[in-house]
Amino acid sequence: MHLTPSHWIYLAVVVLVIIGMALRKGVIPICVLGTFVIGWVYTHSFVKGMQTLYNANLASATNLLGIIIIIGLMVALLRLMERIGADQLLLRPFRNSVKTPGVAFWGTGLIKGAVSLFVWPTPATMMVAPLMTPIAMRAGLPLIGAAMTMNLFGHGIALSGDFVIQGAPKLTSSAAGVSVTSVLQASVPLVLATGIVSTVLGYLFLRRDMRRGKLSVGEVQVATVRTEFGLAAKFAAVVVPLAFLATILTTILLPLRGGDATAFIGGVALLLFLAIAILEYGTKSPAAVMTFLQDGFIFSIRVFALIPIAGFFFMGSPDVSPQILGNGAPGFLLDLGKALAAHVPLSVAPVAIIIVLVGVIAGLDGSGFSGLVLVGTLAQALGTPIGANIAVLAALGQMGSVWSGGGTLVPWGVLDIAGVTGCDPEELTRRNFIPVICGLAVATVVAILLA
Repeated sequence: MHLTPSHWIYLAVVVLVIIGMALRKGVIPICVLGTFVIGWVYTHSFVKGMQTLYNANLASATNLLGIIIIIGLMVALLRLMERIGADQLLLRPFRNSVKTPGVAFWGTGLIKGAVSLFVWPTPATMMVAPLMTPIAMRAGLPLIGAAMTMNLFGHGIALSGDFVIQGAPKLTSSAAGVSVTSVLQASVPLVLATGIVSTVLGYLFLRRDMRRGKLSVGEVQVATVRTEFGLAAKFAAVVVPLAFLATILTTILLPLRGGDATAFIGGVALLLFLAIAILEYGTKSPAAVMTFLQDGFIFSIRVFALIPIAGFFFMGSPDVSPQILGNGAPGFLLDLGKALAAHVPLSVAPVAIIIVLVGVIAGLDGSGFSGLVLVGTLAQALGTPIGANIAVLAALGQMGSVWSGGGTLVPWGVLDIAGVTGCDPEELTRRNFIPVICGLAVATVVAILLA
């Protein structure tokens, strides 16, 4: 494997990005400058180096556009449901069924996880936390316990698998050069391993501290509850969950996978959104539709401000690099992985450990998605030379990045949960740390066996 100066520049920038993420510094400037320099050096043209900057962002945006749209539509639907009170109607049946701390912990977590699958964890927090936290605390669950279970199930289990919206596996698979379906299938046992270990340990530690008197329920802050609901709210509370349940069954039975499944879910969400808006606002619905769609897409664009970062790492993949640098362009990180394998004996175990650690480090900036292209490309680069299952390694890197930066291990990643519940973000992440790290360790062992 012949490495060019462009390869060494790419490696240097990758190292700087990992260091920047570990130090919680913004890495977009590093990625932009690295993309420009590599384009200039590779093409031997200053002008083409400038063009590389645009092409990298265009290729990145093209790969991410479907995710941006589906999230925007889902958030628009959620914002509308919150405005009309349909979210409260949906959760009303759970008020009288949560009576013990155990039921409160697992019930609140499962509700948050289920909602997070459809609208992502941060919007789901705004929907679930204000209503379920008082219910859980009245059942005897401490505030930190309510925050922790919503955090682990939503930002951990639901987002790391992302089986419905499929934003995370789409990004990971694009960089790894494998199909979305293969990453989804590979992530199932890893999500289960991490999720079961982290939630069970988290619950056991919580009950231990409750028995020792270290945790108390405290004063229950009762959320504002609506008493009157319009036709649109009643319609949404019944039809939306049934429609999404039918959507899931349809994607399984047809079957629909990857982009086809995402397109179907997006179409269902948009039609539901329009129907509810018309029921609620009547002749004023066009203006309301525009407002809620703007809110949804603004939220989505904020989440995916990492397009320049993804553009840089896409140059590491031979599947995307030609779109940026032209036909015949190498996948820089894949080439570096092959060169490493030729000089240093590699096996599945150390490669898996490297990938999950890089995923955790990449997530330290508080964005679980910023490291997905990196771990996907790294899985392809290190897994291909040793003949490992690329999808499994990519899914493992996805676990590390999302569980870390998606919002369970760093205080700046749990601010939505902490802000709504009123708990201390540092205390929440401290309580999450050992359960989540143990979960990721078990998932790494599972990945080694499967890869």
